[in-house]
Amino acid sequence: MSRRVAVVAPDPAAGGIGRYAEALRTRVEGEVTTTCHSIPSERSVVQYVRVALDCLRSDAVHLHFEYGLFRPKLLFAWPFFVVLLLGRLFRGTPVYTTVHEVWTPETVGTLQYGYVWLIHSLVALASTELIFMTEHAREDFRALSVGSARIVPHGVPRSDRRAYSRDEARRAFGYDDDDIVVAQIGYVSERKGTDRFLDLAERFDEYEFLVAGGALRDENEPYERWVRSTAGDNVQVTGVLPDERFHKAFIAADVAVLAYRDIRQSGIMNWCFAYGVPVVCSPIDRFVELEAACTGVAVFEHPDQPDPDSLDGALFGAVRARAERSEAMIEYGRENSMDEVASAYTALFFDGSSRPITSLI
Repeated sequence: MSRRVAVVAPDPAAGGIGRYAEALRTRVEGEVTTTCHSIPSERSVVQYVRVALDCLRSDAVHLHFEYGLFRPKLLFAWPFFVVLLLGRLFRGTPVYTTVHEVWTPETVGTLQYGYVWLIHSLVALASTELIFMTEHAREDFRALSVGSARIVPHGVPRSDRRAYSRDEARRAFGYDDDDIVVAQIGYVSERKGTDRFLDLAERFDEYEFLVAGGALRDENEPYERWVRSTAGDNVQVTGVLPDERFHKAFIAADVAVLAYRDIRQSGIMNWCFAYGVPVVCSPIDRFVELEAACTGVAVFEHPDQPDPDSLDGALFGAVRARAERSEAMIEYGRENSMDEVASAYTALFFDGSSRPITSLI
């Protein structure tokens, strides 16, 4: 009999975490039977308790944890995880929590982090097992107690690629075939470092720069307005993209720049591997590891105050060697597919075991 797994995740239309969760869910479907449980737009304690109780009717619960699911001020985490904890203790329902982001004292400030630490401890208590995507994320997730945890890294969603031609993709954004297109793809926020991207565009006015995305949440809208008002003549800002244009942005790009601040992993990086887009990126822990493993990834130095010469050199090198680096990205993506990640989760859902995965993204 197929094992029933309740999946709680952000809506796929709401960002990369939701897309990742849906890509994983579709790959484990068939091996297990999944049901999706979304957080209602009109949030209340009753709604969160109801979602948690509905989940506990399944054989297992798989939660894709991000702080935004429990806004405002993470208040709704309390009823939700308390119900899951009670269900785990009294019904024996295993709860597997994939941790997609980890706030640290540097992220939120020392005083506020005391409250975040309490939330981390609650999540850990309610979970049979915590799944992290990097070792650094596991180390940063400080909690009162973490009983069982493992690393199951990101995978490359190669089978979800779209078959648009390069000409079609470029026409969608108004670019010619001989343009050099440098892209930042994904939602716009200060943490994504779009200001660095604009500085780069100013120094490389011979290239076209594409900000393929917009503000995900209301609090990011002033930043997006600032980006639009600051952007030079060689910068295009699209706003939030529908799915079709999201994929076309990767096909249209020669190089992607991920000048992130305080972000531990990136679904956009995985799409770059899928589409063979060379990447210039911040020296966050996971990107440094990927640079060592794949010649298509180039890290620039000084994450808080990047040296313009370092970033400029990394971009120039990526553009100059984009054909070779594109092949390296594709090959690495082929060897580290999302299907491998799905196999690990399927084993986990059935018996709590999973073969170790150390080479995946």
